[in-house]
Amino acid sequence: MTRVTVEPPGETRAGTRVSARTGVGPLGFDDPMEVVRWSPPAEGRPGFCRLEKRGSVVTGWAEIVVGGSGGRCRVLWREEVRVAGLPRVLDAPVALGGRLVFGRLVRALLAG
Repeated sequence: MTRVTVEPPGETRAGTRVSARTGVGPLGFDDPMEVVRWSPPAEGRPGFCRLEKRGSVVTGWAEIVVGGSGGRCRVLWREEVRVAGLPRVLDAPVALGGRLVFGRLVRALLAG
């Protein structure tokens, strides 16, 4: 991801729109999403976010659960993604690529 924008500004909530620009050099696309469920973490309960992908290139959803205890954090990221124009036979390789990219992204965010 090279750029992420969030609208409207302020606290995240259902209805918040997120757009992630993904690409290298001149090749890329926007991945617009909408938060459809938002539950921030509370005492004894992890936080939860469900995003619906609203783009013409990437469709599907993502669910993110963030919790922790003892000074440690655990992130669970699940998603179902379809890429426009690609045959279903490529769903598994696309999913594997997504896991590798987003796994690296989440590890970098948690380390920082």
